[in-house]
Amino acid sequence: MLEARDLYCERDERTLFRGLSFTVEAGEWVQ
Repeated sequence: MLEARDLYCERDERTLFRGLSFTVEAGEWVQ
């Protein structure tokens, strides 16, 4: 299992996303 919590991304001083969380279980595909 892979789990990410409360991710934040900024590019060129602009917020692209904030508060992103997700879980990926074994055998699931992510693109």
